[in-house]
Amino acid sequence: MSIAATTTDRTAGESMVELHNVVKEFKVGGNTVRAVDDVSLDIRRGEIFAIIGYSGAGKSTLVRLINGLETVSEGTLTVDGFQISGQSESGLRKARTNIGMIFQQFNLMNSRTVAANVEFPLKIAGWDKAKRRARVQEMLEFVGLGDKAKNYPDQLSGGQKQRVGIARALATSPSLLLADESTSALDPETTSEVLELLKKVNEDLGITVVVITHEMDVVSTIADRVAVMEKGKVVEMGNVYDVFSNPQTAVAKRFVATTVKQAPTDHEAAELKQRHRGYLVNIEITEGNTGIGKVLSYLGNRGVQFNIVQGGLETLQGQSYGNLTLELLGEVTSVDAAIAELGTVTRVKEVR
Repeated sequence: MSIAATTTDRTAGESMVELHNVVKEFKVGGNTVRAVDDVSLDIRRGEIFAIIGYSGAGKSTLVRLINGLETVSEGTLTVDGFQISGQSESGLRKARTNIGMIFQQFNLMNSRTVAANVEFPLKIAGWDKAKRRARVQEMLEFVGLGDKAKNYPDQLSGGQKQRVGIARALATSPSLLLADESTSALDPETTSEVLELLKKVNEDLGITVVVITHEMDVVSTIADRVAVMEKGKVVEMGNVYDVFSNPQTAVAKRFVATTVKQAPTDHEAAELKQRHRGYLVNIEITEGNTGIGKVLSYLGNRGVQFNIVQGGLETLQGQSYGNLTLELLGEVTSVDAAIAELGTVTRVKEVR
């Protein structure tokens, strides 16, 4: 079977994963804990969809529901047109052959060679020996480990182990790949390499990828859309740029703050006021309303000089966003006019 055979013939944009009012509850002692609380999602065929949240948000439980490792307490869950919720174990086993899974700790069998690890799901699926061997080598070549077939996991680096995990997950030609914190155990350089490989899986094979993470950089690097989870609920969802350039919830704002410097805190504002004599304002920058070029033109047209005293910009999906704290210098009337003009297109706040 060729690599191209893993690409779905269905139309991109159709639903790959659909969750309608999904609930997952666990019994803990005499109490009932709701780990996933009334979640509805529509993950489109052919996209990279990220689910982000801090520890305890419910994101890992959600992915275990998608691949049938946990049962749905309430609601319906469908993957590639097959209803996962309410299925028997035999039905779930059949569904899992269409779902690849990669893990934070790789989950490789140390007593087996790289080739044997990749071959394992093919044996379970009943492939004959010749086809298994051909597919294993094909997948190892795809992930850049064609020369490592006879090695054992303990002879590999962390990044190479994760590549083996990806090759194993792709072996049975799934239409959906789930990546649960798949870069959390890796250093930044290796993380970048693995994320590039996941993009290659999506773009070259047409496989829908769902990334579960608590790392903002993972989302900003590869995802098309994102759902933000907190306490079992999806509290914010949409295009990655839209969600993180204009976060609506406290948890989304916390994630954005890990990559882009936000408006000054009270303590920072007091220090800035001591160091700068000009008028201090914080300006929100997005492609849709201002952009850094427009800010400069508004100020320049009014003859207002400025210094950037704090802030930062980030690029997502080819568009910039962030916050800049500026010291404005010039005639009071010119400064006021420039601020008024900027206020018609973006949020401008005096630093007090």
